[in-house]
Amino acid sequence: MIGHMPSLNARTPFDVTGLLGYRMSRLSTAIGQAADRDAALVAGLSLPEYRVMAVLESLGQQGVAGLQETMLIDKAWISRTLGKLVHKGLAVSAPDENDARRTLFSLTTKGRRAAHALIEQATERQELILRGINAHDRKYLIELLSRIQENVDAMNQQNMERVDPTPEA
Repeated sequence: MIGHMPSLNARTPFDVTGLLGYRMSRLSTAIGQAADRDAALVAGLSLPEYRVMAVLESLGQQGVAGLQETMLIDKAWISRTLGKLVHKGLAVSAPDENDARRTLFSLTTKGRRAAHALIEQATERQELILRGINAHDRKYLIELLSRIQENVDAMNQQNMERVDPTPEA
């Protein structure tokens, strides 16, 4: 049962499936595998390329730092993926008018068409994943996941502060 942490004593064996992280990791992996397969079939892209394109389509023009913050992915990984998208003619880069040190990326017309096809496939995939869950429960699930994300973000922030406390003035 999720939410019930089994005790670690001799009588009760530990059940890893009761850990939220274990369940979320398995779910994320399974959904990622389906998305990877769909990205290849629909647009001939890798999952990282699809994910960056979906964010660019959703949020519009972004720099590497903005994508990194949104996706919680390594900047080098994002830079490599953007390079592949530019090479394939799916994205373009332009200097940031407000900061000459920054480069902004956006989708080309070809990239937007591919992104739309991928997002349509993702919507269909999500419907299959959520089959049998009514609209009210779907909304509640999203709310719960948002709360969990907020808790994890706060926990990670506290852990960072413990490891690297800000020096007092």
